[in-house]
Amino acid sequence: MDRLMTEYDDLMKQVEEHNKQLHRTKDINVADCLTFQDRDAIAQIIDKRVAKEYGDMYPFKWSFTCSGHFIC
Repeated sequence: MDRLMTEYDDLMKQVEEHNKQLHRTKDINVADCLTFQDRDAIAQIIDKRVAKEYGDMYPFKWSFTCSGHFIC
């Protein structure tokens, strides 16, 4: 178990160093900044556009991921 944690810690240090070289901070989940109303509005837009483009003969399931980082 200790070996696994050491490998994980080494990988995390490599990620930190890589991010420092790119002058960027830790990635954040931008979706956490959205309100329920924001998410609902986005969902309605996606559903309408997919239905217009492909029709609504079958149920359409989708997921949304949005991330970002600060450039320092």
